[in-house]
Amino acid sequence: MKWVLPTFHGVQQYFRNLSMLSRNAKLYLVATVLQGLGFGIWGVIFNLYLKIGEVGFQADFIAYMFTVGAIATGFVALPAGLVCERIGSKKALLIGLTANLANIVQIVILQPPLLLFASLVSGLIGTVGWVASAPFMTENSKLEERTYLFSFSWAAMIIMGVVGSYLGGAMPDSINAFLGLSIGENGSAFGYRTTLGISTILTLVAIIPILLIREKKTQHKQRLSDLLILRNIRSGRTILKFIIPVGLIGFGAGFIVPLFNLFFSLKFSATNEQIGIMFALSNVTLGLGTFAAPILSKKLGKIRSIVLCEYFSMPFIMLTTLAPNLSLAASAFITRNALMNMAGPISSALQMELVTETERATTSGLLVMADNIPRAVTASFSGQMMTGSDFYTPFLFTAATYFVASTLFYLFFRKAETKAIRTFLNDS
Repeated sequence: MKWVLPTFHGVQQYFRNLSMLSRNAKLYLVATVLQGLGFGIWGVIFNLYLKIGEVGFQADFIAYMFTVGAIATGFVALPAGLVCERIGSKKALLIGLTANLANIVQIVILQPPLLLFASLVSGLIGTVGWVASAPFMTENSKLEERTYLFSFSWAAMIIMGVVGSYLGGAMPDSINAFLGLSIGENGSAFGYRTTLGISTILTLVAIIPILLIREKKTQHKQRLSDLLILRNIRSGRTILKFIIPVGLIGFGAGFIVPLFNLFFSLKFSATNEQIGIMFALSNVTLGLGTFAAPILSKKLGKIRSIVLCEYFSMPFIMLTTLAPNLSLAASAFITRNALMNMAGPISSALQMELVTETERATTSGLLVMADNIPRAVTASFSGQMMTGSDFYTPFLFTAATYFVASTLFYLFFRKAETKAIRTFLNDS
């Protein structure tokens, strides 16, 4: 019974911290819930929609689509950070949400050039909001509640992703069956399009709570000329130390993460519903892990928490592709996803805490760039490998680069635990 009371007290403290969040932070969480549901549906079914017989694209073209979007995200991330520094986080978040209009093109216009162009536009515009999210949460939280806000934001996105993943896997066949249309891998595209349309509407509705946010009037806009020459950067060495492991993680992730649904479909002949359930269970475990992240951070410290979670995920990367059956591969996939990503909010909070207020959005942009450009490159190679039924090499590259990245991160930041507090005190 001794462990029950501390655990119950920890849960009470967790939700007490959440109840003390600012109005702006709570509105942001509402938008996150809507986006999480929409993204969950889209993420599990869009690649499968492109692959069905009526549409007929192969894994290599689907990987190229991801590559185009990721390259756009990577190259526009730094300018997006500069835009965010100039116009403020609220406007940047609103601009980012309008990227979901490009989804409509991807649903109904199935010409390869237009699909690639829509991916490009979505990456360009959506990145502005993505880059703004971490600085926004940092600006609208106190130091003692910041890790909780980052964690709860991730968890809300993940939990709604659970619902979305399940619905995304089940809705196309359910809609088609209800209307008497064909179902399965060669089923009617109507059910898929309706499902994807619903996901797009949900993400667009997230604009409403963002419009209700009251931005701080004290925010000072920096001169555009200063931003263009990166005069706002004061923590160059620290930012570079973040960029190197983040870039390596992106390089490794590109081999497998964008194509997990295709991997299970091609190697194990998993159905849409099975893939939806796997993604949903994966998000359940990740959501639980994300809720636990602030408690883990308090016990072990931010740096050790991040590195240990990443190290423990690596054996499960290889088990996913080496597993002899779908059940074992799915279990490894679910475990890997939770371990690799549960410390994500801790890492994001640390990144914002170790740089000054005037360079947070720029730092966020640089890190998004470092993650996405390598990810875009390796995804295109991986798509070709999987089209040729090579499901081993991509996972091997991922595990190797994750190991190097996690080791470098620990070496760079093992003594940095106290710097976040000093930076916060200097900014106050």
